[in-house]
Amino acid sequence: MAITDIPFVPFLSVWAWGSNPDDDVSPTVCLESFPSLSVGCFSSVAVKLIGILIIIGACLNKLPVVVNVLKNKSVAGMSPGAVYAEIIMYSNSAFYGILRKNPFTAWGENGVVALQSIGVCFLLWKYMDPKLSMQDRIIAAAGYSGYLFFVTMILPSEKYYFLQAANWPALLLSRGGAIIEIFRIHHTGTQSVITNGMNLLGSVIRILTTIKEVGWDMALLSGYALSVCLNSTLVGLFFFYRENTTKFLATLEEKKKK
Repeated sequence: MAITDIPFVPFLSVWAWGSNPDDDVSPTVCLESFPSLSVGCFSSVAVKLIGILIIIGACLNKLPVVVNVLKNKSVAGMSPGAVYAEIIMYSNSAFYGILRKNPFTAWGENGVVALQSIGVCFLLWKYMDPKLSMQDRIIAAAGYSGYLFFVTMILPSEKYYFLQAANWPALLLSRGGAIIEIFRIHHTGTQSVITNGMNLLGSVIRILTTIKEVGWDMALLSGYALSVCLNSTLVGLFFFYRENTTKFLATLEEKKKK
């Protein structure tokens, strides 16, 4: 039985491929030649598989942070501005891919992490000390609702690149805010080195897969390059403040026992 005879395979392959200007590596051609793939088909399939693995990994991106927060009942090391900026940053990247009809494997992890970041935001509201007022929460929620309406209903197609351009300040606020907060408190709090390490690795891989799947889209590539620089700094701080962080978490444990 040919692989194209397997139910849903042709549909899923087209969905994963998205638009591709090269007819020699279209999903139909590559599936019909499977497993004797041409060089072009092999590289395309490899990139698709990497993209799928990144999306699967992204499903666990915020899990270490969530576990740390729930375990310690603390959001130390986080700042509202950094969390809000992260939501916008990942939402921008997801909508950029959706609106430009890029393959799902080229942007899917951004949508997944955007949803998780919203979940982290709710944890921030619950455990932040002092707590944010209800008015602050309503303003934040209304602001994001307005953002969604603008992006999906108003933003013209020739201005889609603004979404990636806006990610520069959002990325600087998100990662830069986290870096500044860590320097201020001299430990990494309940943030997770695993999550930040995944962000770093994902950014590096995304530079390579974007070139292959989308091309030299400098709006995308410049954002990933900046992300690599900032995430590298964050990961380095986990090791630099490792001893302080261990002491801080031990203090939280002692408080919980009292």
